[in-house]
Amino acid sequence: MDIHAWIAIGTLVVAMVLFISKLIPLEATALSIPVVLAVTGTVNPAEAALRGFGNTAVISLGAIFVLSAGLQESGVATLMGRLLERFGGKKEWSLVLLIMVTTCVLSAIMSNAATVAVFLPAVLVLARRAKISPSKLMMPLGYSAILGGTLTLISTTPNLILGSELERLSGGERTLGMFEFALVGIPICVVGIAYMALVGTRLLGRGSSGTELLGEDFRDRVKKRYRLEKRLYRITVSAGSELAGTTIAKANLGKGYGLEVVQVQRPRDFRRDLYLDVQADLVIKPGDMLFVEGSGDDARRLAAEQSITLDFAGPEETERLMGRGLTMAEVTLSPYSDFIGRSLAEIGFRGRFGLSALAISRRGEAIEKEIAEIPLKLGDALLIYGPNRSVRKLEDSRDLVLLDRQRSEEDVRRAPVALLILAVALVPPVMGWFPLAVSALAAALLMVGTGCVSLRGAQKSVDFRILFLIIGTIPLGDALFQTGVAGKLAATLFPAGGSLGNFYVFGVLFAISALLSTTSNNAAAAVILAPVAYAAAQTSGVDVGQAFLAVAYGASCAFILPFAHQCNLMIMGSGGYTTKDFVRVGTGLSIVMAITAVVLLAM
Repeated sequence: MDIHAWIAIGTLVVAMVLFISKLIPLEATALSIPVVLAVTGTVNPAEAALRGFGNTAVISLGAIFVLSAGLQESGVATLMGRLLERFGGKKEWSLVLLIMVTTCVLSAIMSNAATVAVFLPAVLVLARRAKISPSKLMMPLGYSAILGGTLTLISTTPNLILGSELERLSGGERTLGMFEFALVGIPICVVGIAYMALVGTRLLGRGSSGTELLGEDFRDRVKKRYRLEKRLYRITVSAGSELAGTTIAKANLGKGYGLEVVQVQRPRDFRRDLYLDVQADLVIKPGDMLFVEGSGDDARRLAAEQSITLDFAGPEETERLMGRGLTMAEVTLSPYSDFIGRSLAEIGFRGRFGLSALAISRRGEAIEKEIAEIPLKLGDALLIYGPNRSVRKLEDSRDLVLLDRQRSEEDVRRAPVALLILAVALVPPVMGWFPLAVSALAAALLMVGTGCVSLRGAQKSVDFRILFLIIGTIPLGDALFQTGVAGKLAATLFPAGGSLGNFYVFGVLFAISALLSTTSNNAAAAVILAPVAYAAAQTSGVDVGQAFLAVAYGASCAFILPFAHQCNLMIMGSGGYTTKDFVRVGTGLSIVMAITAVVLLAM
């Protein structure tokens, strides 16, 4: 191998280390790749390193992000959520089947993470009605959204990339059809659903940290999860306290003491006390009782330094607060959220929503201290507190998903229009009239033009992080192919003549794809393995389309670790899962999926 081949290998190794370690942002790593390859002459001419910017998969994916948002915003997804609630029974196995089948269908045509975000509240309603632990239903929801990614060309990013790369590498002689994935994808979904209904939910057992029943009162549930009763205190402000005469904003108890003021009780002569909403400009008066949430050590330090009386609020006081037009609710981050990576202080959460964030639940554990300064992550659940009217406004937020309430008044009149526009995206490429990139782009424009999705919603739906990742790694795939690295790797793993059989070829491609997707990113795995799969098909004599499908199915095999897929992170908090839960259930599902995919591809 020449120097350029070694540079390609070195770039791949460094990129994978950075993808796994996340020492720098994923997109920064990806966009550095074409610069390195162009400067070193590994990709020649240098302009070829920018091929990713004009790649049809990138254009198609960007348009599909908007289509997915249109299906969500127009009410198509909401109608399916209502369908879940209407036909959901009270038997665990029937609910698991209903949830998984419905989710698989929807995630075949829209973003799987968006599908989970839409169905989360509906599934929690079902669990509450049936008095079933959310841990029994959340994992089937997340896993079925991932399984649905095996059904169509547009259902997940790796499928689009592999379809585009196969057409390019074969010179247009071979492509992956819109529904070609479903020939093996449907059996994968059937077997996966059967595994979860018969085995997976039993493996969760009673040991899962999410086994509390949603049939019990919501307040009791959140008190248990967030340990609220041990964190709510009542302080009485005296005339000599430094807090008297200051506003809530100037008091700034969050920064100074890590405490959140959730309610102010003001005594009045011969009349009932006033309960005041917490506003930044509210002036604290002598005699006011401030209900604050935080750790006991911080509350005691405040009392000692400010010369105020501190009492434990207790369950009765907590219930009394809840009867004053106030409520607690649980929210999680939407996959489109601008809040990911930002803290509550940076967002200005209280000023923006008029609500107090009491705690953060991350990976089943409640974070108790300095929550205002902690960068939020996808999958985090927030316990919020405030006026009912402010909580209701969250139902219109694209950044937050309200978990304990399902929208019922959403306007779904544009849902039929959105479905017709979806047909505009799907039918032309299936019939061979136009490429997917053209039809999807036209459909995305129609979604915005007909009002199925707002312009702001369309802008927020496009995940530029994923697009930049694809743009940056495409030239790396080219470099591995042009320098002969992909061919040598394929010749080593898959000897000429197919002496090891189709089972071996598809099994190895599936396993490598699943490993790369779990440890780094499934889009990057698809780009890097595309030239390897193409070379493997040539050396071993297997069908090149089948080889690419093996990579695609492997890229969707992301069940064992919570951080392996967005859907896993999104259901982790709501289901109360630990990493052990994913390993215990996901390992069996991965084995079942691998056997089904490899056997059917090799037949």
